[in-house]
Parts: sequence; structure tokens; C-alpha cells
Amino acid sequence: MASCEALKVRIVTAHDDSALADVVHQHVGEFDQVHVNAAVSRLAKLSAWRRTRKLGRSQREDVVSKLEERLQGFEESLDARSVANLLWAYAKLRYPGQHSVVQRLSDQVPDVLDEFKPQNVSTTVWAWAKMRYEPSEALLAATDQRILACVEDFNPQALANTVWAWATMRHVPSAHVIDALERRMLECIDEFKPQNVANTMWAWARLRHKPSDAVLTAIDQHMLACIDDYKSQEITNTVWAWAKMQYQPAGIVLAATEHRILACLEDFIPQGLANMFWAWATMKYQPSDTMLAAMEHRMLACITKYNPQEIANTVWAWATMRHEPSHKVLAALERRMLASLDDFDAQALASMAWAWATMRHQPRAKVLAALEGRTLTCIDDFKPQALKDTVWAWATMRHEPRDEVLAALERRMLACVDDFIPQHLANTIWALAMLVNNSEQSNSRHAVDQNVLDRLLHQLENAAQSGTLVEESYQQIFQAHHLLGDRFKPSAALLEQSRDAWSKQLARSSSSSRSSLEKEVAACLDRLGIAYDVEVLTENGMHRVDMLVRGSTDDDDGGGGGGGEKLLAIECDGPMHFMRTSGGTYRIDGSTHARNRALRKLGFDVLCISLHKWDGMKKDERDGYLSRELRERGIVV
Repeated sequence: MASCEALKVRIVTAHDDSALADVVHQHVGEFDQVHVNAAVSRLAKLSAWRRTRKLGRSQREDVVSKLEERLQGFEESLDARSVANLLWAYAKLRYPGQHSVVQRLSDQVPDVLDEFKPQNVSTTVWAWAKMRYEPSEALLAATDQRILACVEDFNPQALANTVWAWATMRHVPSAHVIDALERRMLECIDEFKPQNVANTMWAWARLRHKPSDAVLTAIDQHMLACIDDYKSQEITNTVWAWAKMQYQPAGIVLAATEHRILACLEDFIPQGLANMFWAWATMKYQPSDTMLAAMEHRMLACITKYNPQEIANTVWAWATMRHEPSHKVLAALERRMLASLDDFDAQALASMAWAWATMRHQPRAKVLAALEGRTLTCIDDFKPQALKDTVWAWATMRHEPRDEVLAALERRMLACVDDFIPQHLANTIWALAMLVNNSEQSNSRHAVDQNVLDRLLHQLENAAQSGTLVEESYQQIFQAHHLLGDRFKPSAALLEQSRDAWSKQLARSSSSSRSSLEKEVAACLDRLGIAYDVEVLTENGMHRVDMLVRGSTDDDDGGGGGGGEKLLAIECDGPMHFMRTSGGTYRIDGSTHARNRALRKLGFDVLCISLHKWDGMKKDERDGYLSRELRERGIVV
């Protein structure tokens, strides 16, 4: 029979789990609580590393089972350290919280809690979080009180592990406990490692807790002092936490963070890249062009590992930041989206569509068709915002969905129309009106369900009466009425409010300063000797034309009466009037298309001068281009 000390030495010096198994099989009947504690802890450590993991799954389970059986004789006499260490070990061995041994050990915690040291506390709550064990409210409250009693002895690792565990368990401790930990953090901030900082910040953000300014400032200073020690995951977690907390660090901290990202960019995985973009967009922070280009390059290197959520978050962030990624990156993301389409959920589908439209990116027809197919598959999971985002994107891109897809979305709208917020109602009615307008132009004539229009209008009337509509919503209602006519007839009061909002918008656009493109086109017209009026309001009050050129037509019936008046509306359109394909070509968007169509119905000829085309010409080329365009439209130059 081996001595107690010799047994313990053999346990703690076992070089792999196979050697430890030999000791257990030979001597488990001689084990006391110290031996069991040491054996379970050693097995947890050895099983974590491939080089020390020699046992098969069933062999390891046999060892664990023998140790569990032996432990039952000592459970009620375990001291505080043993309880905490065993819970840690079972968490490392991936035991579920519902396992009987975890339940029994956790039941022992109240009896030894007053003996817990900070490490025991943090180890225990960390284990509970990892195993998804759900302690009672009374036990959590008692644990919080123990933290208050020994908070001055907490080290950075214990602080970080405790807050991480709370966040993972979704336990919100009392303000007294959080304040005490914040004070302790300030006292030992210089001892924090980057991982401790990142885990603590991540946890606070998950708990929706924003630390005091003093703590955040101290963390900023600490980051500056050791930024070169931060790993990619630690940077990602910290920046993500800033965004969730709505905290904007000092510029020097953000610059140092960018510098560190560039230094370790090859270590970033798709989740880290996507979270960085998301955080920056949420913080309204604009990284340097060098930073964005480098991240795009890294994306291309690991694009095949992106999952749907990472794709959607990345494109959403670009749209929010108004960042224009390279054609190469956009094309790669489209290919990856097609490859993983079956894993996209309703929210990711809608976010993709919204982001593309907001970025003014026109995906390939193949991609849009695939999105439609996936939309049909998960249509019952679409929530009001996803429905709004989808039809708004289609309208903006001038995409004409298949009748069966639009009908499915309409059915889903009717099923959850009572859950729409006012802004989404207005966005949706505007989008449906645009889809009808676009289909009439192409003669496909999508027939939007009248019941959908009526239900949306009913909800909008209620929102107007309760005063929850914003000015943009009224503008969208007015434009939808203009496009749909008798199919969408707001009440006299709502229509008047909407008309007033539309008129105010036109007045603001008239009083705002003219764009550089408008000034350059006007100068060109002056050189050509063409008379024109600026900011001309159409008779129906729906549109304000950038420049109006009046000429005479060649129509003459031979009676000497001459021709009639020819009206040419010149519109100077910047990037927000166009969709851009990954191939670099441009196409006018839904709003601009509707504007041009309305002007033509009023008897105007329309000449759209795009910024991207204008910027590509020299001064003399611009004169020649405009001269040709005018002559083609019957204006004598």
C-alpha cells in the first residue's frame, strides 16, 4: 500500500492521462478527499492538451466514473478550496450543469462560502458559467456578499473571471458589488494583463454596465502602456465593448489600437474582423484608409471561413460607415454568400439586402434570385423590420422580385402588421409604391395586394393620430399616394400633413447651397450660350428641377403657327442617385427612376448628368458632351 504523500506525488506528476489512469485503477480504493481532488484536477489539465491526452473517450469516462464514486464518501467533509477546485475541474472536463456530481458539489457551497478566498469565489462562479449551472438567487446573493467581504484581496484574474461569469450567466449583481469591484480594479490596474482587461470589458458590456469615467480612463491609459501585448481577440473584445457601452476612447487610444491591429492582422479570424467593423460603425468611428484596405485584404485571405452572421454584420457596418469596399471584395462576399446561403436566417437576409441598397451596391441577378429563394424558405421567421428592410432594398435597387416571393412577403406583412412601428409602416408603403411604379415601367405590373395597402394605411392613420410619425414618414406617405393614386388614399388630415412635409422638404432643397456638379454644369451651359432657370418647381408641386432649359419644338402643321415649347429638365445626380455593380457599371436607383418617370409624365424631357461620368471628362470634353446631349433633345446650341 502506497503512502498518502507518495500517492499524491504520483497523481500530480503524471505526465499524461494514461499514466494518471494507471494510478487511479491501482489505488482508487486508498484515495482520500485530497487524492480525489488532486486526481480530478490533474485529469482536467491533462485532457486539455493533445500531447498529454492519450486515453480514448470511453477510457477517460471510466477513470472519471471511478473518481466520482470515490468522491461520494467525502463530499460532505470537503473544505472550501476542494469544492471550488472540483467544480473548476468538472467544468474543464465539460460536465453539464445538470450532472449529479455538479449539483451535489454546488449544494456544498453555502456551507463553506464564508471560507472562500477570492480565487475560490472566482473559480466557482467561472465553473458555474462554463457548465451552464443555474444557482439559486439566494446562492448568488450570498456569493455577492462574500465578494464584498474579501474584495480587497481580489487580483486581476479573479476580478476578470468573476465579471465574465456574471455576464455569461446573465446575473446582474448589486450596484454595491459592482462599485466595489471597480474600486478594486483601480487599485490594481497596473497588474492587469490584456486578457484580463478584454474579458472584463466584454463582460461589463454584456451586462449593459458602463463603468465610471475613472475606470474607463484608467483602462485607456493601461492599454496605451501595453498595447503591443494585445492579441487579436483581446483587441476585438475591447473595441466591441466600447461600442456596446457607447464609449468613445481618446483619439490617441483609437490610433494606437489601429496600429496594433495592423501589426497582428494575420491573426484575425472572420468573427474578429466582422466584430471590428460592427464596433466602428456603431461608434461612428472612421478608421484610416490604410486600416480599411488592410482589413479588406485580410478578408480576402479567409473569405471561405465567413459564416452568414459575419457576412451580414460586415456589410451592415460598411453601409453604416458609408465605406465603399473594392469590387474584388464585394464579388468575393457575393460568392461566399451563395456558398453558405442555406445557413442564412431571415434577419441576415434582410440585413444583407438593406446594406447593399444603402451602400449603393447592385448585386448580380444570380445573387438576388438566390436571396429570393432563401426568403421563401424562411418567410415565417421574418419580423417587421426584416420585411421593411427587404422591400425597401428591392425598391431602392429597382429589383423586381418574382410574384410568388412578393406575395409571400405580403402574407407575412398581414400576419404581423400590428407589430410594425410607425417608421417601418411608412418605409414599407413607400417601398411597395416604388415596386409598383418600377413594374409599370417594365410592363411586368406587380399587383400589390390591396388588403396590404389598406392595412398599412389603417395603421398609419392611427400613428398620425397618436403623433408618432416623423416628418420623413409623412413625406413617404405623400409620395406613395402620388404613385399609387386611388389605391392608397389617406384621410384629408393625413394627406394635408403629408403634403406639408413634402413641401417643406422641397423648400429646404431650394435654400441649400448648390453642389459643385450643379455649378460646373451651369458654367458649361453659360459657355454654350444656353439660357436656363434653376430650382424650378413643377406645377403639381411634386418636384424641383435643378435646371430647366426652354426651347421650341419643330412641330408645325403648315399653318404658320410654329411649334410648341420644349421643356428640358437637367438633373445633376451624385452617387446617391445610382447603384453600382461589382463590375463598376452604374444604374439609376428607384427614387431617381420614379422622379424621371414623373417628370416625363408632366411633359418634360429629362437629361441626367451623373457625377461619375462628369468627373471622368476634361473641360472641353464636358462642353462637347453637353452640346451633343442638348442637340439630341432638340435644343439648339
